[in-house]
Amino acid sequence: MIQKLFRHGDDLALVFNREMLASCGINEETPLQVSVTGTTVNVTPQLADDSPSAERKARFERALESTLTRYEKTLRKLAE
Repeated sequence: MIQKLFRHGDDLALVFNREMLASCGINEETPLQVSVTGTTVNVTPQLADDSPSAERKARFERALESTLTRYEKTLRKLAE
């Protein structure tokens, strides 16, 4: 989809249509994470802390900590 920027005061704005917002689960209350990588602009809805993704991240961090603790000596030898 090709979109053009619109003048909004002294700034430029990008308008998202309703179908695009609905497919991403975004509404006017949704906080958005905006990042720039090279010439790419990424807009991602910020997930609530109680979302399934937050729980998945917490489980991953616990598993990583457990692995690092359990295999610390082996990982240090591999790093050398």
